Amino acid sequence: MAVYNYTSINEKGRTIRGSMVAENEIDLETRLKEVGLDLINYKVAKAKAGGKSKIKLKDMIILCLHLEQLSRAGVPIHEALGDVRDSTESRKLRDIMTDILEKVKTGSKLSEALSSYPRVFNEVFVGLVAAGEKNGNLTDSFVHMADHMKWTNDLHRKVKKAVSYPIVLLVVLSGVIAILMVFVVPKLIKFIIDQGFTVPFHTRALIWTSEAFQNRWYIIFGIPVMIFMAVAALYRTSEPFAYKFDGMMLRLPVIGGTIRKINLARFTHFFSVMFKSGIDIPDALMSARKVVGNRVIQESVEVVHRSIVEGNNLTNSLRMSNQFPTLVIRMFKVGEDSGNMNDALTNIKFFYDREVADAVDGMIGLIQPALTLVMGSLIFWVIAAVFGPLYQSFQNMKF
Repeated sequence: MAVYNYTSINEKGRTIRGSMVAENEIDLETRLKEVGLDLINYKVAKAKAGGKSKIKLKDMIILCLHLEQLSRAGVPIHEALGDVRDSTESRKLRDIMTDILEKVKTGSKLSEALSSYPRVFNEVFVGLVAAGEKNGNLTDSFVHMADHMKWTNDLHRKVKKAVSYPIVLLVVLSGVIAILMVFVVPKLIKFIIDQGFTVPFHTRALIWTSEAFQNRWYIIFGIPVMIFMAVAALYRTSEPFAYKFDGMMLRLPVIGGTIRKINLARFTHFFSVMFKSGIDIPDALMSARKVVGNRVIQESVEVVHRSIVEGNNLTNSLRMSNQFPTLVIRMFKVGEDSGNMNDALTNIKFFYDREVADAVDGMIGLIQPALTLVMGSLIFWVIAAVFGPLYQSFQNMKF
């Protein structure tokens, strides 16, 4: 398959230009004929740089929305796949959809064709499509998947906001400290020493710190980077270390609570998507477990799953996990008792959407004054170290 830029005319004789995916020029002409256009000329479009890059979440959301609309309109699945393939802006996704379309045309189920690309369509995506094929309602499967992807995109944006803001402040703080210690402090200290003033301990400490920055800056900045790289490598390669690290992160003040809420929000939202798609509770739990990034909470979900398999109800199993707040467990109980779990899951989703937003804003609100306090303390130290000896010398003067 290739992308062709074409020039054609419609039945009124007007010139129409555009692009279309086709196997060859004959296929291109046939496709244009189907929409009432006569091909005049064409050329193969050049591949854009980065065309083989990772497919964006936005492209996947648009794909689900298009499939949902076409399925709702009663368009056959092979025609819907062809329309989605021709409309996507991602070259990589276009190539994948071309192959999926060919598989469906030769008799494969859509879920089977999607499973050929696990890096693009994960087990959960394929599972939702398979559930839709089983109950004859693919439209709802695409609706739930699109909603989940949009929610995930919003959550990523909130998490990025929570992470990027303190990182930027730390970089700025590090830059300010480096400039003070390398350029400003040495000149001030030289003036104090040249004047023969008495140098107190806090001024000597500032001198030592400044000299360390000038002579060993690569160690000062290199050690944190090396520690970060070592922790990241251990986290990827050692499961016991990763579990302990995740547990430690949950115990951190403020940050731990935010991490817990984000992971529980992912779990409950995805569990809701799976349950509303007709997947039973045990399977929905294990599928939702995969979107949880914290291993301690993952283990708690496994405990809930085992408890349900052994015959306990969902509410008691969630209470045993000791991860969910009482309010959320109460919502699950109301859903179980009333037999209306869908409404309960909608209320839980609303609860966690609000909780995550408040937690992220609260964490950012605490980080800013904390870093401001650090900066203020540093500046106070420099002022006290420089002007303290001057003030002391003025006191010793006799007029």
